[in-house]
Amino acid sequence: MKPGVPIQINGVAIDLLSVQDGEAHLASALQAPMGSMIEAPQWIYLKLKSPRQKDRADVIELIKAGVDIAACRTYLTAHARDLLAGFDDSVARAASEE
Repeated sequence: MKPGVPIQINGVAIDLLSVQDGEAHLASALQAPMGSMIEAPQWIYLKLKSPRQKDRADVIELIKAGVDIAACRTYLTAHARDLLAGFDDSVARAASEE
């Protein structure tokens, strides 16, 4: 997170992100103009990396909404193997809630 966050846009808190060591895979997404879209696997990565429970719940809801699980797993395998267990747990929780 960048210093001074969160900022607000229309009353909604927004965290500005910057590429950290070992996150070259995020460079193009985070350097895009503000308001640009990020691919689902990158978004899932950022949500899983966060320590907030709300972000864990968001991952479950994204899975239930139809995010491409295989694409996310492929992305995490390539860039963040340490987050795979959390992702698999979220997949199982999403399935149990349907």
